[in-house]
Amino acid sequence: MAEFDPDKPPSFVGFEHGGWDEERFARYIEAMNHPDMEEVTRPSSIELREKGTQLTRTLRQMDPPMRLENSKAGELWAKADIGTLLISQRPMDGGGISGVAVYRRLGEPHFDERESRIAHIVLSEVPWLHFQSFPDRQTPELERLYPRHRTVLNLLCEGWSRKRIADHLGLSVNTVHGYSKAIFRHFGVHSQPELIRRLTKGDGGDL
Repeated sequence: MAEFDPDKPPSFVGFEHGGWDEERFARYIEAMNHPDMEEVTRPSSIELREKGTQLTRTLRQMDPPMRLENSKAGELWAKADIGTLLISQRPMDGGGISGVAVYRRLGEPHFDERESRIAHIVLSEVPWLHFQSFPDRQTPELERLYPRHRTVLNLLCEGWSRKRIADHLGLSVNTVHGYSKAIFRHFGVHSQPELIRRLTKGDGGDL
């Protein structure tokens, strides 16, 4: 999921559904929240806002000059062994984007037009693959969290301990603890399990 504003830095919250180990997923989240990703994601965000319908694009369609390859975000992708992607995105109710992406490892061929068409048919006809809205729209917008906060947020949602997050990001446990407290305040929760429930089920008011 991402906030839907092409004029602001991207704000991504992701859930992995297989094909990744935890270290690769953490590197991916760092890359997606890196400021360099704005150049790559902005054109497709504008296109999605203008057309208002589901779009499926390959990395080459999103980034014809392949700026990503020579960026800091691209370095993080390389560390995660991500070479290329194909992503299908649709607007969510109340704003935001829901996207489902398929990735290939470094050295594997880019997705072609035929593969993009097939993916679009499948991903547009299976609506439960996409979020209809943010689980909790009453919380402040995600872009108010700094990129490092958003990275920690994703790792907390994956169940990582604060020590493991600190070791992975090269930070002190106290720094991660501070980030975690800020994230909890941001979403109005008091613990990691409560944060995970909030982001997967909302505030529970209609359960």
